[in-house]
Amino acid sequence: MRHEKLSPGLLLAVKDYQNEGLPALMTHKRSLGIIAPKSIVKPTKSLVFIYCDDDADLSNLEQYGIEVNQNSGHVRTAFLPIDSLDALSEAPAIQRIKPSRKLKLRMDVAPQAAKLPEFKNKTGLTGKGVIIGIIDSGIDPKHPAFAGRILRLWDQTLPGPGVKEGAYGAELTEPLLTVSQDTEGHGTHVAGIASGADATYGGVAPDAELLIVKSDLQDAHLADAVRYIFRVAGELGQPAVINISIGGHADAHDGSDSLSKVIDAETGPGRIVCCAAGNEGNDNIHGQTTVACGKMRGMRFNVPLSQVGIVWLNAWYSKDSELEVSVRSPNGFVTPFQKIIANGNPTVDHQLPDAKVQIVTPGPDPANGDHNFFVQIRGNDPSPVMGGIWQLRVRNTSSQDTRLDVWTLDDTSSVFFTGSSVKDTLKIGAPGCAQSAVTVAAYTTKTKYTDIDNQQREMGLECNCISEFSSEGPLRNDAQKPDVAAPGAMIVSALSSNANYDRSMTVNSKFVAMAGTSMATPFITGLVALLLQRDRNLDPQAVKELLRKNSSIPGKPAGTFDHKWGYGLINTENL
Repeated sequence: MRHEKLSPGLLLAVKDYQNEGLPALMTHKRSLGIIAPKSIVKPTKSLVFIYCDDDADLSNLEQYGIEVNQNSGHVRTAFLPIDSLDALSEAPAIQRIKPSRKLKLRMDVAPQAAKLPEFKNKTGLTGKGVIIGIIDSGIDPKHPAFAGRILRLWDQTLPGPGVKEGAYGAELTEPLLTVSQDTEGHGTHVAGIASGADATYGGVAPDAELLIVKSDLQDAHLADAVRYIFRVAGELGQPAVINISIGGHADAHDGSDSLSKVIDAETGPGRIVCCAAGNEGNDNIHGQTTVACGKMRGMRFNVPLSQVGIVWLNAWYSKDSELEVSVRSPNGFVTPFQKIIANGNPTVDHQLPDAKVQIVTPGPDPANGDHNFFVQIRGNDPSPVMGGIWQLRVRNTSSQDTRLDVWTLDDTSSVFFTGSSVKDTLKIGAPGCAQSAVTVAAYTTKTKYTDIDNQQREMGLECNCISEFSSEGPLRNDAQKPDVAAPGAMIVSALSSNANYDRSMTVNSKFVAMAGTSMATPFITGLVALLLQRDRNLDPQAVKELLRKNSSIPGKPAGTFDHKWGYGLINTENL
């Protein structure tokens, strides 16, 4: 196996599989694109991104059970049995293999806050002739807010022959749309904000047509969905804007990840993508430290006493430096310092009395040239990871001071940095860090609403201010993100009839109140649809320039950028 072609996280999964067999892979199901077989006679498969030359012919890989979803492009997606990773890595055309990772799901007074009624009254724009693509948990096609406007629905979770972009899932049109259900309700709510047609809780672009992708939230499948929506829109001769209110933190936070690369490659004139900044503004998921030349630094992180099955640390630092890595458990047991292993398998197992620790320290990542090391912690069977304060220890063996950025990942979203290593920045991960994406922060326009039982509900947010949960930028390479802020709390929009919401969140039988950058993003998506109706050739740079010129941070000079606000709250009145 050509270990240098596999990313650190994928190497961990392979090592666990080799040591422990199929049961070990289930611990990687969420983070490493592991697809459990539907039959015991079929092999467990992994969903990966593969990097190759744009015109590389990979058809010969079929003999190893490897299903490549695209025939061209530098970044493609593929299914393969775990045992075929060896053959894939040995293929001369393959440059890099990275796992798919499962991401997380991220209007009454809202339009007034952004002066939307004035803009629409002045221009008469409704989104007619524009396609809005929603990649999310699906949609309730029976909801009257979308009647007659859903052109196609690719449900990636259903059995079926798939589409040109991937031979999986089922593509549905009327009258079969109702075969797909939105049991989460997230996608229906998002679609309602962007394009719902309702007299009271109408969306921004109520005459736009909809292309819906119900995704299993694997980022490789999101990449296929982006390609699918833009391909169909092109065949229909219409401009399109795609909404992705989904994100994660297993990437470099600089736009060099696979999904961001696909988005940057697919966007262009009349092809825009809007992404959520994220909802980790209050969460200490990011740690940062500067390690002086020849010195050692520790970064503390807290694992709760609750049942955390596995913990990962995703760490990045400059290509010009070299760090050695060690882990200290709450009981004081430590692993040896592990150097960069540029040749051979960089994954090393460390058995502590109270934990199993694996550290992956490869050479620089070809995507950005920087170093990425990965730490995996598991409890000794059958125990979960030990609760308490752990410490990541790093020693700088290079000739210069080195900044290290680390993000916590776990199976319960409850592991956080603590102490001096906490850094309230760099919390915008893929795909919000894509260079071409319009990345949206959330602004609070409403903190109270009346639920279906006529009870007034009040949220603990500050009104008319940036939402405290909205994730902060900039990116790790200092690129400016988010781009703009839009209303994201509390937003009333379409309720899926198949979702099970608490009655305290429902406003009536058709609408529900939610908050998040997931809600702010479709506001901008709908707005971009209006702009594309006016000028179908707008490209991402032109759209961002329009938003930047018509956004501002209260009390700050025009054009001021802030890592929480972006360029500020959108004001559509003079767009």
